[in-house]
This record gives sequence, structure tokens and C-alpha cells, in this order.
Amino acid sequence: MPPGMRQRFRYKFDNLMARGVGAQILLLAAATTVLIAVAAVALIAYGGVPDDNPENDSFGRLLWNSMVHALDAGTIGGDPQSWGFLFIMLAVTFGGIFIFSALIGILNNGFSALIESLRRGRSEVIEDGHTVILGYSPKIHTLLHELAAAGSNQKDPVAVILADRDKVAMDEELKGSIGGGKLRIVTRSGSPMSLGDLALVSLPTSKSVVVLAPESNGDGSAMEAHESDTVVLKTLLAVSKIAGGARLHIVAELQSETTEAVARMVVGPEAALIVSPPLISRLLVQTGRQSGLSIVYTELLDFGGVEMYIQAQPELVGHSFRDAIFAYDTSTLLGVVAADGELLLPPPFDRRFQPGDQVIAISEDDDTIILDGRPFQLHPAHVTPAQRHPVRHRERTLVLGASERIGLVLHELDAYVAPGSETYVVGEGRTLGELDEVVRELRQMTVDRRTGDVTNRVLLDDLQVASFDHILVLSETDGRTQEMADARTMITLLHLRDILQLANKKVPITSEILQIENRDLAAVAEADDFIVSNTLVSLLISQVSENRHLVRVFGDLFTAGGYEIYLKPASEYVPFGVDIPFQAVVESALQRGEVALGIRRADTARDAGASFGVTVNPAKSALMQLAPGDKVIVLADD
Repeated sequence: MPPGMRQRFRYKFDNLMARGVGAQILLLAAATTVLIAVAAVALIAYGGVPDDNPENDSFGRLLWNSMVHALDAGTIGGDPQSWGFLFIMLAVTFGGIFIFSALIGILNNGFSALIESLRRGRSEVIEDGHTVILGYSPKIHTLLHELAAAGSNQKDPVAVILADRDKVAMDEELKGSIGGGKLRIVTRSGSPMSLGDLALVSLPTSKSVVVLAPESNGDGSAMEAHESDTVVLKTLLAVSKIAGGARLHIVAELQSETTEAVARMVVGPEAALIVSPPLISRLLVQTGRQSGLSIVYTELLDFGGVEMYIQAQPELVGHSFRDAIFAYDTSTLLGVVAADGELLLPPPFDRRFQPGDQVIAISEDDDTIILDGRPFQLHPAHVTPAQRHPVRHRERTLVLGASERIGLVLHELDAYVAPGSETYVVGEGRTLGELDEVVRELRQMTVDRRTGDVTNRVLLDDLQVASFDHILVLSETDGRTQEMADARTMITLLHLRDILQLANKKVPITSEILQIENRDLAAVAEADDFIVSNTLVSLLISQVSENRHLVRVFGDLFTAGGYEIYLKPASEYVPFGVDIPFQAVVESALQRGEVALGIRRADTARDAGASFGVTVNPAKSALMQLAPGDKVIVLADD
């Protein structure tokens, strides 16, 4: 049966009401107009106007009276005592009350919907030169803090965050992230994988786009690496679609090296792709072999104190790299980006600068990289003659905690140890049973495994930890929150300290901490060093978001083989107990084919207020006295 007139009318009415507040108000206005017109016609038809004044009988006057009664219910109280007029105006008044009650309800609902829309963060961002952050993870707090520090000398730094979270909850959680900086944070609620939602954050006008890898599912459980990378890849596809042909500075965090090639196809060679698990594994291994290295990297990566810059210095053309090092007093040269794009970290010391070359320098700011070197006559006694490097010996390493990156840690460790070395891995979870293929690939060391709870004192006593040369404590996050994983790490460290004190032995311990807030608590356990993994990754992302070229520099520094950062005994470079300029340390390092970057004092190695004894980029003219236990921070190939 075809629909009747009533059904058709109801269908059209429903569609009209569904169009929103504007259509509803127009409908009420039309109803009001009809009501007023009908009332005016009724007054004329029934002669309801008692006034003898002919002017009050005009149709225009009747329309006016009807409108006044519709708008103001109290008007009827002053009407003349004509029953026909009173009844018609009473009907108009009732109609007006109904219409305006409906209007108030519609306006109230519309205003509530507007507030809800603003609360959900659905309006389009109109900014220029801002940093866009797509996604939300625990790393975002450190990232925002560093962006605030980087933007301290900018006029109006802005970070725009798009994440599939409630806007109000994000705003509340991020209140204290910038540490008093002037960074303006704008949040929008939506999926970074959605083209419609990405259109809200003004990607084409942004300075950089940061894509964070999700770490957990909606239920709070840890997300698998391949699932996390799937989200990042889809986000990168959406970003590329929105950008069109525009050249965006994209920084993306990945969880698996196997995804990097596919991501590179999507975003091109210019994008900075940071694979965080291998990075943290390398830092854990490097730091586990030389205490204080994580502090050096933190100094280089954060925007407080010294930073790393790539800058053209045409005044150096024709000068050798060795001479250029001494041409700076308050800056330290690390290497060169050649005119053809080749990265030399460092170049041969006798290589001369060519037009178009850029220096890689450590300095307080980009405007402090100036040729302020001072002539200084070094006393020969201030430079210790180069000594023969000691031969590597077999090592025994204990790894506590079977984290998801244990395989990467073993691969990295194998690149550093001498042949015949031994590694013992203890931990819980399925990861420990999946190491067969990794173990077969190792060349320098053998690996034994044992399943057990690393917080169990009986187990730790049975391991005879005092017999090892190095101890690494990794976070076990499988099925645990980051807070609980850090708590377990601290319990393990306390047990290790007690065992080693009872044995009267000193074994270097390096532990992985996930949250920066827990580092000071973990320091009570007197571990030699900490890798705050989320913080270091955030620092690296923030640096690369400000300067796309730094990803290559850090990639070289963090890779085994070639030149890396080492902390070596100061006794190998300069004598103790005499005032010497840091320039003497630099000269001594150059004679060994190394570049000196700073020092680490043994007497303040556990003092967080003194940066754990680390000073990067001291002035070459600064006088200092080094003591036994002090270290020189160098860029060296071994």
C-alpha cells in the first residue's frame, strides 16, 4: 500500500527536524507567523476588536496585536472586555507560550550541543608553524616539556595534539607537562588515521608532524609491536594523503625494524623514522659497559643546557678539522656534513673545510656557535702520552628481566664483548622461550637461560651475582603497568645491592626505568646507571622534530661499529692534581684519534643536582683539576 498523506507529512517533518537547530528555529518562526496571521484574520472575520478607533481595525494593527500577545503572555491582562477579542488573544497567547517554550528548549539543546562539540575538540585548528603530535602515549609529557624548552625563544610556540581520547581528559592530564614554559597546547579529539580528523589540525601549515607509536590497547593491556606499527603506518598513509604534494617534516616512532622499509615507501627518504626498541637496547648495552653514558646522551638530547646543531660556518673554509676544533672555545665540534650530504662523524682530522660544508657542533644555543677560540700555550707535561689499548678479555654478563627486547639486547651485547664471553638471562614470560634463533645467531658469546622471578631473593642468591662482570636489569612489562614494572625493578636493585655489600664486591649495574618520576627512587638502590627508556625516546623525537638532519647524527652515534661516545679514565689523558685547561684534554684526545666532549667527576657521580657529575662542552680555556676515578667523555672508534 502506498504511503498516505499523513505518513508523507510525518516523513518530511522528521527530515526537517533532523537538520538541526537552524531548521528547527525556522520551523518555529514559520509557526509563529502562521499563528499571528490566523489570529488577525479571525479578529477581522468575527469583529473581535471593541475599540471604535478605525486605526485599530487595520490588518497591520491586528497583526501587531497578535504578535505582542504571542510574545508576552501578560499583555492579555490589559485587554478591553470584549469576549471575542479575549478568546482569540487567549488562543494566541497559549500558542505563543507553546512556541517559545519549544524555542527555549531548542536553543538550550543547541547550546549544549555546541559546548559538547567544543569539549570533544572538533573545531578546526588555524595555526601556522606549529608542531602536530598524532597519537598519545606516556612519552608525550616529556615531549611537550622539551618542545616548551625549545620554543622558549620563539614568539608563540604551539603544539597541536590529535588523539583518540577525550579532550577534557587530555587537557587536564597535560596541565603540568610544559614545566612553566610558554608553549601553547591545543588538543583535538579524533583518530589520527582518519582523513576527516586529520583535517582539523592544519597539517600543511605545520612546522613538523610527530607520530607517536601507541603502547597500549583500549583496555590498558600492552599493544603488540606489529599492531602498534600498523596504527603508525595507517596514520602515515593518511598524513601523506592530506599533505598531497606538500613537503612535511615527519617524525614517526616505530616498534619494529621490519616495518621501517614499508614506512619509508609511504613517507619518502626525507622523513625521520625512529625505531625505539633497538635504540633503547643499544643504549642499555652501551651504558651497561660504561657508567654515565645515559647521562651524556640525556645532556645532548634535552633542550636544557647544551644541544647539538648543524650549521654552516663559511669562515672555516680552507682550515683543517683539527684547527677548527681549537677555533671554538665555548663550542665543541663533532663532525661535518659535507656539501654533497655525506655525514662525517668525525672526518679525518687533516680534512679541510670546503664551501657548502656544515659543522656538527655542541653548544648552548645556535647563536653561540662562534669562533671564540683563544691562543693558549700548552705545557707538554699537561698531556699524557698515548698508551696502548688494553686487550679485551672474556666477560660474564647477567641480564635480569625477559623484556620483549631481550633478543635485541643480546644482539647488541654480542657486538661489544670478546670471543668466549658468557651471558646469563633470567626472567619470566614467553619471551625467554623464544630466544633459540637469536642465540644461534650470536658469534662472540654463549647464552644460558633460566626462568624465574627476578625479585625473588632466594633466586638472586642462587645466581651468585658477585661473580659477574656486568649486570643489566630490564623492565618486564608483559601483563604489568609501567608503574608496577618500575617497582619490580627497584626491588631487584635493592636485593642486588644487599647481596653485593655482603659479598664486599663491586659489580656495575645498569637498569631500565620506564618513568622519569621513578629514577630518583631507583637511585636509592645505588645502581651505577639508569636508562629511562621512554624519556630518552621522547628527547630524541623532540630534537629531530626541531632539526630533521639530527636523525642521521644520532643514528651513527647509537650504532655499534665506527665512532661512538665513550667514558675513559682521565689518567690516560692528563695528570692528576694540577690545574690544566680543558684544552689539554682536547689535545690529548686528538693525539689518540678521538674528540673530547667533556668530563665526568667521580665525586658527584651520584648527585642528580650536579647532573651525576657529567659536564658536556666545557670551555676549552676553563681550568680544572682531575682526580682518580674521573672520566673523559670522548668520541672514539673503540
